[in-house]
Amino acid sequence: MNPGNKNMPANVTCHFKTASHMRFTQILIYISFFLNYSCQTNSNNDIFVKESSLKAVGFDQRIWAGIDSSILRGNYGLMNSVLVIYDDKLILEKYYNNWTRNQLHDIQSATKSVTSALIGIAIDKGYISSVNQKMADYFPQQRMDSLKREITLENMLTMSAGLKWDEESKKYNESGNSLTDMYNMRDDWIDYIIEQPMSDRPGKRFNYNSGISILLGSIIQSSSKMTVPLFAEKYLFHPIGINNYQWADHFGLTHCGGGLSLNSIDLAKFGYLYYNNGKWNGNQIISESWIKESLKPRYKSDLKACYGYQWWSIDSLFDLIPIPYVSGNGWQFVFLIKEFNLIVVFTGKNYGNEELKTTFSPHELLFGILSCNPKFKNRILSIYERQKINPSKNIYEAIVLAYCLNTLGEYEKTIDVLNHLNQNDSDDVRINYFMGKSYFNTGDSKKAEKYLEKCISVCKDKKSPNTGYFKLANDLLEKINKNGM
Repeated sequence: MNPGNKNMPANVTCHFKTASHMRFTQILIYISFFLNYSCQTNSNNDIFVKESSLKAVGFDQRIWAGIDSSILRGNYGLMNSVLVIYDDKLILEKYYNNWTRNQLHDIQSATKSVTSALIGIAIDKGYISSVNQKMADYFPQQRMDSLKREITLENMLTMSAGLKWDEESKKYNESGNSLTDMYNMRDDWIDYIIEQPMSDRPGKRFNYNSGISILLGSIIQSSSKMTVPLFAEKYLFHPIGINNYQWADHFGLTHCGGGLSLNSIDLAKFGYLYYNNGKWNGNQIISESWIKESLKPRYKSDLKACYGYQWWSIDSLFDLIPIPYVSGNGWQFVFLIKEFNLIVVFTGKNYGNEELKTTFSPHELLFGILSCNPKFKNRILSIYERQKINPSKNIYEAIVLAYCLNTLGEYEKTIDVLNHLNQNDSDDVRINYFMGKSYFNTGDSKKAEKYLEKCISVCKDKKSPNTGYFKLANDLLEKINKNGM
């Protein structure tokens, strides 16, 4: 669902922003802007200083040690970084696979959220009138039927434009995927995107479309008379201390659907800006109203996710406040969890078109990290008590609850939650694995074997015997046999 620049065609180029690579005209504009802006801002924009730690803020280091060990074993696939900010302090910054703090990372479709921020800034600055403005206003040379002329910027931001577009039924390297076909078949991306027929009336339903985000970039460029990278540098990157990035373009058209690369700490800065309602060092970089509108869940994507203005959110999970997040293919994530004063950042190389290499999901990694927080732990235990009276009918909620309880070492409670699920869910590898692991840790080897063997059987049926839960279940069975349990 979240493509980026991994499969970009050869005619897409990447432009680096460093002091030695800026174009002469960019340097002049940059110097002028810097002189005007430096009087208003703190010169130290890199506000993240590792001035605290998990231990200092009372987080459970034992739980994190288990997660860290699991990442190192590959149970979360190819992770490159995990950062956690708590109460405005960077309490965890860990890199994997020889990744470093200053190394640029492709953020894939997380680029879309940056693009959304730039649209908000363009509206704040008066370059664009409002989200009600029509897409057709910016592409007067394009032939559009009456239905297509109804598309607004808000429809574009919420992926509800109504254009026929398919990025889900085919992998990103396969013919028939709309984005891949655009890369492979057309030099003029704008024509290709706008020429797609209408499948729905604008605003009717959510349909993920990276082409729409590319059009939004073109709108920023035409309305501001600046390239997207220069606009971003002037109004977003420089004010929050992002001084190094890479942004791909296609014959001068910036790839705003997935072409941006940032280092992990700068990706965290972007999340921090939204977490603080658009303010940075006391300056309002993006209007608070735009932040609020962007993060508001608007369209349901699936059981657990909603979509706003190029931002996702985890919605309808227990009684927790919705968790907005930035998402990109390969596990590029920024989660904003205000209820527990946390920002969590991941980067990785778990691309959807590669062979399965990961066991746990990014949401499980998120909730594992959250489980280190005593406040979240208490909330989970409270939720469990209510679930005993009114068992959840939502399998996602039940599995998240079971995973968190399992992470906390509450194995009997994990068994209790999963026992409430409908028997139709018994072929779910996660349910069988966590049941097996919980029985293993409570000393019931017979029941542990039953569930672990079922987990292995389901993995074989799904033709993934050498990856994921198969290996975890097999490892536990070997321990049972070795210890004669």
